[in-house]
Amino acid sequence: MAEAKRYYWLKFRDDFFDSKRIKKLRKMAGGDTYVIIYLKMQLKALRTGGVLEFTGIEKEFAEELALDIDESVDDVRVVLAFLLSYGMCECSDNVHYYLPYVTENTGSETASTQRVREYRERQKALHCNADVTEVKRIGNVEKEIEKEKEIESEIDAPKGARGRFAPPTVEEVKEYCRERGNGVDAQRFVDFYEMKGWMVGKNKMKDWKAAVRTWEREKGYTSSRRDKDFDKWHPACEQGRAVVNLDDMQATLDDF
Repeated sequence: MAEAKRYYWLKFRDDFFDSKRIKKLRKMAGGDTYVIIYLKMQLKALRTGGVLEFTGIEKEFAEELALDIDESVDDVRVVLAFLLSYGMCECSDNVHYYLPYVTENTGSETASTQRVREYRERQKALHCNADVTEVKRIGNVEKEIEKEKEIESEIDAPKGARGRFAPPTVEEVKEYCRERGNGVDAQRFVDFYEMKGWMVGKNKMKDWKAAVRTWEREKGYTSSRRDKDFDKWHPACEQGRAVVNLDDMQATLDDF
């Protein structure tokens, strides 16, 4: 049975560069290169429990290691000497070179374990996304409930607690019409409703801006029939020259 494929990694500690030995190695001329060589040696020893073995292909271990990690022999010699002198590498037989840091910071798993781990991570991510979506949905529902409560409290409020209607001035109507860009004649609007006692049908007007928007939507009526009906009785009332048929006038206003 074939051996399961295994993956290895080196746990790079966050205080690696805070080590006094690493700082000393970096301060040497070419120190950054030396640190890279040390890291390459650790990666090379991952699969063998932190041990680098001299096989005799070259005359000495430094030459053979330099060949393996593609670095200069002189730089590898300097690094080896430094590591051995500061206990970062151990060797007793000139064949096996042991790196203690590697065994302390090596992680590994088989290919199948990796697939299971990645699957679990995907499932966890999906579950988290579902939880976030549910939280958003609940949040939206709560907002809708709050809106409904506000509307209900407004409906249930005593009549005296609500703001009383105040007829607008011509300037207020003009300003609102300018904001909406609707072309409604503010003066005619105010005159029209003053003649009606600010009544809409048989009810007292509650929102004059809503009435402006109604005129805006019924622009065709505003520019034709309303003008005709308004002019039919407005001059007579204003000048006292005629008696207006109240039934006809009320029918006209109720149509609006």
